Amino acid sequence: MPRPLFAQLGHTLEPIPPIEDPRLKALASRALDSARGAGAIYADVRLTHTRSREFLPDATSDEESMEVGVRALVDGYWGFASGPVWSPDEMARLGREAVHQAKTNALGKPRVVALAPTSVVPSGNWVMPVQRDPFEISPFEVEDFLKSLEIYVKRTQGASVGPNHALGMVQSKAFASTAGSYCTQRCYRTAGRLYINLKLEKLRREGTIALDCLSPAGMGWELYAADRIARVRNNSVREEVRHAIEELREDLMLPLKPVDVGRYDAVLDANTTASLLDETLGRATELDRALGYEANAGGTSYLDDPFSMVANYQVGAPALTVTAERSDPGGVATVQWDDEGVAPDAFALVREGVLADFQTTRESAGWLNEVYAKRGIPMRSHGCSGAPSAVFAPMQQAPNLTLAAGHDAKDFDALVSGMPDGIAIKGAQIDMDFQHSSGLGIGRIYEVKRGKRVAKIVSAGFLFRATDLWKSLDAMGGEASLRRYGMQTAKGEPEQECYHSVTAAPAAVKNLTLIDPQRKA
Repeated sequence: MPRPLFAQLGHTLEPIPPIEDPRLKALASRALDSARGAGAIYADVRLTHTRSREFLPDATSDEESMEVGVRALVDGYWGFASGPVWSPDEMARLGREAVHQAKTNALGKPRVVALAPTSVVPSGNWVMPVQRDPFEISPFEVEDFLKSLEIYVKRTQGASVGPNHALGMVQSKAFASTAGSYCTQRCYRTAGRLYINLKLEKLRREGTIALDCLSPAGMGWELYAADRIARVRNNSVREEVRHAIEELREDLMLPLKPVDVGRYDAVLDANTTASLLDETLGRATELDRALGYEANAGGTSYLDDPFSMVANYQVGAPALTVTAERSDPGGVATVQWDDEGVAPDAFALVREGVLADFQTTRESAGWLNEVYAKRGIPMRSHGCSGAPSAVFAPMQQAPNLTLAAGHDAKDFDALVSGMPDGIAIKGAQIDMDFQHSSGLGIGRIYEVKRGKRVAKIVSAGFLFRATDLWKSLDAMGGEASLRRYGMQTAKGEPEQECYHSVTAAPAAVKNLTLIDPQRKA
């Protein structure tokens, strides 16, 4: 059993109270008063209490942590200090330390930081709506369910189970600022992993497939009760298992074909489309990355001139429209307020193929102030500030992304059937360059003849440039084929891992370059 955590809200230690406890506001105020007294012109504080629980078929483990982080602005420079202790004295110390760090940084060139205005939240509380809290379910019930999935898989001859586990996380967070805001919220993240192996003895072939419907989502244990990646279907996990086994069997029965290097029209499944969107436009529209502030960590962006590119630069075909938000139920980046107390809005990143905006925080929105002014748009943060916990300084993090579906009611199979010859790609993993401009995709790649998958291409990969890829977009699957996937990103130094969702449909593109990554020159 993990050791219990304690906070000091008065003179004695006590178990961590619920985040809605009004005494936490007074605790946060100690940090703000200390920072302001030490010379900060603005300061904010976050307190987080994070619990995670990993379920295995035969065991359950728990982790718990508490954190506090204070950020202070002095003469255009930020300072940050954090720690794992909730007490009045520690709050005051961190407030002073954050200001000290800011003053140390202020020895550099003078800076002006114009924070985008935001509504003051004097008091607010929000809890992510979930149907079944993973921490209120008996671990034995979950373990039995995971075991039952293994039994269900093994009913199919030649089938077995690889990794099989689930993870539940809940984070309670309080935010306060010298602007007068104070708000609390509780967010959930649930994910699972289930790999299915299948061996066809007569063909002497075997393969493995993973359930992509269990990627991270902003929900509770209902993730396992329904297919959260579908907007129309409502499949149980067992139905998803059955579909996966059928898909894997079909895959293993196809003849194998070596790579014939060249350019091909291609159909991408929703998973591949979502991954490509995330690794190209999803990363490239992070404003701090586009302006070079991530150059020594996660990289830069091929959209490297935001001031002239917004509303002018053609990033893709007219069929390409990408929106961003943090309000979609089930989205893993969904919140009521970001880590600066901003209520996020929904906004277009790409509109009909043209770059429309960038992901912003209160500070970075000011960098685009002239661009917004020319377009008659008020300067405001899109609410993209975040961090894994209060021990990390908040920075720009990806919101939930959605690639607009096509007008025709087509799914992956329908797009394949409408292609005379070419290739089809499923479940590709994407590896990008420093600017997230050029990349390599590795997945299950098939030869298509007269609208049917006729062979599996072994040792195949595909190369692409982001600009060429999205400009070659020929068709999108319909609304019913949209699927949502949870994505993990790593950013900053020290590295921060955060999560968001990407929703996309299958897509058809022209002239994709097929290669053999294992071929030696």
